[in-house]
Amino acid sequence: MKSNYSAVELDVLKEVINIGGGHAATSLSQLIEKPVHMTVPVIEMMEYADVYEQIMPEEAVIKAVIIKMMGDAEGVFLFTVDQQVSETIVAMMLPENTPYSEAMANSALQELVNILVNSFLNAVMKLMDANLITSVPIVIEDMFGAIMSSVYLEQNQYDDSIMIIKNEFYYLGDRLESSLYFVPKPGIIEKMLTALTV
Repeated sequence: MKSNYSAVELDVLKEVINIGGGHAATSLSQLIEKPVHMTVPVIEMMEYADVYEQIMPEEAVIKAVIIKMMGDAEGVFLFTVDQQVSETIVAMMLPENTPYSEAMANSALQELVNILVNSFLNAVMKLMDANLITSVPIVIEDMFGAIMSSVYLEQNQYDDSIMIIKNEFYYLGDRLESSLYFVPKPGIIEKMLTALTV
């Protein structure tokens, strides 16, 4: 993956991710019947060390939901959340006074991310005129560094610098400590830009 995208290319990517993220936030708002917003997406090349300094410590234990994207373009969506926020999000989704259990929480998170990612991709597919499908979401719990490095390596991204593409969620003005990352296979960003005639 090249690291020297032009300002125009980055603006186009940001707009596409922004449109997808807006659809995802709308779907989440409808699901929990509460207003949720997403920030303007972050798209930048970062060294691994900077990722752990600026985004989250390498050893922080998190929950992550992973969904693979296949079809005309390949990559992985990675939704990360800490345990406390995981419980908050699950509580938003379930009826009041529902007893909390790990299995129910994981199931709710899987459903949440499934809706987020597919809403995101439906918007992107219209823009790119592409056919994209997703895998069944998988929940894992591990250190942030272990999850990030394994996902990037699996997508054949071995470079010292990685492209961070992420959206963050806000509920009632407060940031939910959760992020939706997109990790593309090499060449996919260029393919997207070509489809968008940049």
